Amino acid sequence: MSDHENFKDSSSKRHLFLAIIALFAFPLLPMLAGWYTLLS
Repeated sequence: MSDHENFKDSSSKRHLFLAIIALFAFPLLPMLAGWYTLLS
């Protein structure tokens, strides 16, 4: 394919971190919405 293997790895680590956060946060969104409606 391409011979460019010297890319920086910081963006892929950031995307991995955001993906892990999304995996935990999205199933909890209905619970957080329930707390918001209960407490408001």
